[in-house]
Amino acid sequence: MNIYKPCDIRGRAADDLTPDLYRSWGRALGHQVPPQSKFVAGGDVRGSTPGFLAALIDGLCDADLDVVDLGQLPTPMIYHARRRLAAAGCAAVTASHNPAEINGLKWMVGGRPPSEREVLALQRGADDPRSVPSGRRRGAWRRLDVSFDYVAWLQETWVDAMGAECHLVLDPMHGCLARRARRYLHAVFPQSLISAVHDDPHPAFAGCTPDCSRPHRLDELCEAVYRQRAHVGIAFDGDGDRLALVDDLALPLTAEETTWCLLQSYGPQLRGERFVYDLKFSNRVPETAERLGAESLVERSGHAFIRNRMLKTGALFGAEISGHYFFRALDGGDDGLFAACRLIAYLAESGQTLSELREGCPQVFITPDLRVSLGPDDQRAILDQVQTSWAEHPQSTLDGIRIDFPDGWALVRSSVTEPALTFRFEASDPGWLEELVRRFCQPLADVGIELWSRYEATMGGGTCEA
Repeated sequence: MNIYKPCDIRGRAADDLTPDLYRSWGRALGHQVPPQSKFVAGGDVRGSTPGFLAALIDGLCDADLDVVDLGQLPTPMIYHARRRLAAAGCAAVTASHNPAEINGLKWMVGGRPPSEREVLALQRGADDPRSVPSGRRRGAWRRLDVSFDYVAWLQETWVDAMGAECHLVLDPMHGCLARRARRYLHAVFPQSLISAVHDDPHPAFAGCTPDCSRPHRLDELCEAVYRQRAHVGIAFDGDGDRLALVDDLALPLTAEETTWCLLQSYGPQLRGERFVYDLKFSNRVPETAERLGAESLVERSGHAFIRNRMLKTGALFGAEISGHYFFRALDGGDDGLFAACRLIAYLAESGQTLSELREGCPQVFITPDLRVSLGPDDQRAILDQVQTSWAEHPQSTLDGIRIDFPDGWALVRSSVTEPALTFRFEASDPGWLEELVRRFCQPLADVGIELWSRYEATMGGGTCEA
């Protein structure tokens, strides 16, 4: 398993990762900034995180940095600490929404997430310690609790909505926002009634995967919203940077619907602004932003790619289909709790329920990612075949190949987490969606047959003669 991904590092804690690796990454990161620069570091609640974080801090100290140890806390609070302390960089020991046996590293230097080239540079520093300069004296480290400052900042930001009377149910999924989100949101919205499920931090996430983008992981939250007659259900992932919503009818929102609702929260403020969106979103998302007067900018899927585009363009708002929401107010960064505050404030201001708000969202006919396992050589052959088979249609190669049709599109891209191709389709109605997938499968022989079976299992359908 290659632990070096396009945006960060992920691997099995027991097999792929070691304290020595984290120590080497700390040294390599430390040498990217001047000696004695301030650098903040923290990590999530996984059982493997404390040891890895200690080793990372040790490596940063080896590079003569002034290291601030934030302890175990959500990734967005690490980003907040970097902004507030004007630190040269930050790092989080986390694997975000992945299962507990996986861990990893997210980082920023100079306020920007790493590029693919910078991830490879960190790999070279670990593989060949001689590539990292030596000769610096050892720096110092200290602990700091930033929670009071973070909550005060949220209160200041949303002070005009502090009278919101909303009944909320939260699901931190036993992750970093467990025992935090409820207290923090009550401090911001003291007139609201707030309860929670899965609200104890657990080093193994109580045996579950802390991924709020998976609809089935919201079942208990939906039940709690229904049982308590709550107004909104809010779920966060393992390290607190993703958000998912459940409305007052106890129905989960899709990523398109959540993005649509957040776009509405800006309203006229979007006129003349820029909106960055994941290329995997339905076309209805950029169309909505443009109707509100914004310029829509498509970007490849991935936290670092969208955040970098936010920074380069000065965009007001951005969204990734996995539940990351990005804000200019956060220097282009994402924060699940900040996004939740924005939605709560908007519902209070507009006087709408979440189910009433979502009714205005255009209907979407789109598949999830349909994965077909293939080795690298076979992936390249299929991508070439797709490009040739649909050569008469407009194509984009921003990330894989996207084919645009008059009433829909098809996207084929290599997975960054496993040896597989992922396929995704959108059409103007269910009948055309099925026909589009059927036509797309036909030239792909065995891969087409497997793709159709994935589609049929996920969406339903007839038979495919591939």
